[in-house]
Amino acid sequence: MPKRPNPRPEGEESALRKLREELEMSQEDLARELGISLQTVSRWELGKNVPTFTVKQMKALERLLKSIDKSISDLPDQL
Repeated sequence: MPKRPNPRPEGEESALRKLREELEMSQEDLARELGISLQTVSRWELGKNVPTFTVKQMKALERLLKSIDKSISDLPDQL
Protein backbone atom coordinates (compact mmCIF):
# COMPACT_ATOMS: atom_id res chain seq x y z
CA MET A 1 0.00 0.00 0.00
CA PRO A 2 1.46 3.45 -0.95
CA LYS A 3 2.61 5.71 1.84
CA ARG A 4 0.35 8.64 2.58
CA PRO A 5 2.14 11.97 2.47
CA ASN A 6 2.43 14.10 5.58
CA PRO A 7 1.01 17.52 4.83
CA ARG A 8 3.74 20.12 4.60
CA PRO A 9 3.12 23.31 6.59
CA GLU A 10 1.71 26.04 4.37
CA GLY A 11 4.41 28.21 2.86
CA GLU A 12 7.17 25.63 3.46
CA GLU A 13 9.04 24.83 0.28
CA SER A 14 9.50 21.22 -0.77
CA ALA A 15 12.99 19.82 -0.18
CA LEU A 16 12.70 18.16 -3.60
CA ARG A 17 11.93 21.50 -5.21
CA LYS A 18 14.93 23.09 -3.46
CA LEU A 19 17.12 20.28 -4.75
CA ARG A 20 15.74 20.60 -8.27
CA GLU A 21 16.39 24.33 -8.24
CA GLU A 22 19.92 23.77 -6.94
CA LEU A 23 20.42 21.41 -9.89
CA GLU A 24 19.10 24.24 -12.12
CA MET A 25 16.53 21.91 -13.62
CA SER A 26 12.89 22.32 -14.54
CA GLN A 27 10.34 19.77 -13.39
CA GLU A 28 10.34 18.46 -16.94
CA ASP A 29 14.14 18.08 -16.94
CA LEU A 30 14.10 16.18 -13.65
CA ALA A 31 11.26 13.96 -14.82
CA ARG A 32 13.17 13.11 -18.00
CA GLU A 33 16.36 12.29 -16.06
CA LEU A 34 14.50 10.02 -13.65
CA GLY A 35 12.29 8.42 -16.29
CA ILE A 36 9.04 9.58 -14.69
CA SER A 37 6.25 11.93 -15.70
CA LEU A 38 6.20 15.66 -15.16
CA GLN A 39 2.98 15.19 -13.20
CA THR A 40 4.75 12.83 -10.80
CA VAL A 41 7.43 15.42 -10.04
CA SER A 42 4.73 18.05 -9.54
CA ARG A 43 2.74 15.83 -7.15
CA TRP A 44 5.90 15.06 -5.17
CA GLU A 45 6.76 18.74 -4.84
CA LEU A 46 3.21 19.63 -3.81
CA GLY A 47 3.22 16.88 -1.17
CA LYS A 48 0.35 15.03 -2.84
CA ASN A 49 2.44 11.86 -3.24
CA VAL A 50 5.45 10.47 -1.41
CA PRO A 51 8.49 9.99 -3.66
CA THR A 52 9.52 6.40 -4.23
CA PHE A 53 12.44 5.46 -6.46
CA THR A 54 13.53 2.39 -8.36
CA VAL A 55 17.20 1.41 -8.28
CA LYS A 56 17.61 2.87 -11.78
CA GLN A 57 16.09 6.15 -10.63
CA MET A 58 18.30 6.21 -7.53
CA LYS A 59 21.37 5.81 -9.73
CA ALA A 60 20.18 8.68 -11.95
CA LEU A 61 19.56 10.82 -8.86
CA GLU A 62 23.00 9.95 -7.55
CA ARG A 63 24.58 11.12 -10.83
CA LEU A 64 22.67 14.39 -10.62
CA LEU A 65 23.72 14.91 -7.01
CA LYS A 66 27.34 14.22 -7.86
CA SER A 67 27.22 17.09 -10.37
CA ILE A 68 26.66 19.47 -7.44
CA ASP A 69 29.11 17.71 -5.10
CA LYS A 70 26.38 16.03 -3.05
CA SER A 71 25.39 12.44 -2.37
CA ILE A 72 22.28 10.53 -1.42
CA SER A 73 23.29 10.78 2.24
CA ASP A 74 23.05 14.59 1.98
CA LEU A 75 19.33 14.39 1.23
CA PRO A 76 16.77 14.91 3.98
CA ASP A 77 14.84 11.85 5.11
CA GLN A 78 11.63 13.41 3.81
CA LEU A 79 11.72 14.76 0.28
